[in-house]
Amino acid sequence: MSSQAPSRRDEYAMMTRQEVVKAARKLYAVPGYARTTVGEVAREARVSPATVYAQCGGKEGLLRTLMDIWTTSPSVQRIIIDSLAPPTGRAKLEVLAEGYFDFAAEVGDITRIIERAAPSSAAAQEFLDIANQRHIEALETIVEGIAADGDLAEGLSVEDAARIIYFHFRTPQLDLAVEGFGWGVDRAKKWLFERVATAILKD
Repeated sequence: MSSQAPSRRDEYAMMTRQEVVKAARKLYAVPGYARTTVGEVAREARVSPATVYAQCGGKEGLLRTLMDIWTTSPSVQRIIIDSLAPPTGRAKLEVLAEGYFDFAAEVGDITRIIERAAPSSAAAQEFLDIANQRHIEALETIVEGIAADGDLAEGLSVEDAARIIYFHFRTPQLDLAVEGFGWGVDRAKKWLFERVATAILKD
């Protein structure tokens, strides 16, 4: 059975929704979620406030849409799979470090939005708690692969190793190293990788 092509009305609605989400993504970054109104999103997207509510569920609905973009990115599963493929723990960690920086370039702005919105939005805080737990669980899977290679430091648990990676490679730490220290991506990536490798891999 062939699927029916979307109508012009459906295509217009989809394009409108994309513009509204794009506007929210821009404004939630600066000046921020708490200080952005539906009216401002509407003006940025060149639609009416009623359209923002109808298309995206208003301010909180847009926040949830951005959350979905973050967590449903194909990059998440790809990074996990790619990090498990190399034959040594160090090589696995190298792939993971690359993946972190690639993912930050893709959706780092959204992770910043959610982290900054959490203090004023219960929905953002709830989502962030779940996302962080899933993040650590994914890292535990990768660390289990490193342990299976025999490359995990003696006496270090999988759980603690995952948390060490999590601590060093979260978006705020990447931002601090790249922008705050002025190191740029390459130096920050090398420094963070070596810090983590020293902490969790066998000598």
